Amino acid sequence: MATVVTRDVLAKQLADRAEITVTAARDEVRWFFDTIAQSLEKGDEVRIHGFGNFKTAQRAARLGRNPRTGEAVKVPARRVVRFSASTSLSSAVKGARGTRRAKA
Repeated sequence: MATVVTRDVLAKQLADRAEITVTAARDEVRWFFDTIAQSLEKGDEVRIHGFGNFKTAQRAARLGRNPRTGEAVKVPARRVVRFSASTSLSSAVKGARGTRRAKA
């Protein structure tokens, strides 16, 4: 089963690797994600070499359906975050997935 990697897990790994306190590492992890979020809020694109690109896109208003009642519902237009994985990340994930299948 896959492990869930949370901010705390990242902070603990950073603390071990950088030999800093976990509190300082939590601050750095928080800063990293806050910086990405603030850039996206402004409409900027965030590119992390070897990982992928984050950008915002506008979704048009549309007519949806309530799954319980089947009633038509207006879904308003909104901005959403899109992520495109880099080629190296995609290849790594495909390779890892292929390896798991081979072991099963």
